[in-house]
Amino acid sequence: MKKAYYLLILLFSLSLFSSCEKDKYSEGDITGLWKQESITVDGVPATLSPEEASCKLLIEPNGIYRSYHTTFKNYNKGNGPVSFYGTWSITDGKWANFTVDKWKMIAALAGDSNKVSLTYKSSAPTVIDTVSSVQKQWKKYHIQTRFTILRLSGDEMELRLKTFIAEKKYALLFAPAPSDFIEVVLNKGTASESGTYLPKLVTDQRYWEITKEYQTLSTYVFKFKKESY
Repeated sequence: MKKAYYLLILLFSLSLFSSCEKDKYSEGDITGLWKQESITVDGVPATLSPEEASCKLLIEPNGIYRSYHTTFKNYNKGNGPVSFYGTWSITDGKWANFTVDKWKMIAALAGDSNKVSLTYKSSAPTVIDTVSSVQKQWKKYHIQTRFTILRLSGDEMELRLKTFIAEKKYALLFAPAPSDFIEVVLNKGTASESGTYLPKLVTDQRYWEITKEYQTLSTYVFKFKKESY
């Protein structure tokens, strides 16, 4: 009877150990080309934008990954960038880490009026100098973002990220929304000729909206399908 009891405990322990091992993922499991299939926000399925629906990740064995999306394709006379680079790693077999460019709002309020501080063109005192203003309102960081691996098989990958809305919204992460960004022309010519890509100008109203976004947490779940390449 004791032998049967000990055998049962041993089998249970092995089963538990085996199930735990299935939750551990290696770097070899995540390499390959992945196409984004769906996103949920706080458990609610999101409607994918064309940029999100076309988003792909090429995760290479050398620790480099490339993100492909069409967010900025229409800039620069239709020759805008469609690929972005970063590094990746797996931690403790449970988390996937991706470095990504993120924009942080640093717009200041004028203390006496509670209005956003803007720069105006000297040639037209009532016209906002968008280039100068936006550059003073945002700062870009290249930092690591950690995702919980919910599922990672030969053809499916599911990643979860809990973060503040603005940390997701103003990042080049799995296809940002074009409506959140602005093309700032730094050289002579039209907006279709040159420019860089920054979040939009912060106005009085948007200041408080964005501040709230940096204080509100959401949980995002990204699902990808593996493709051949």
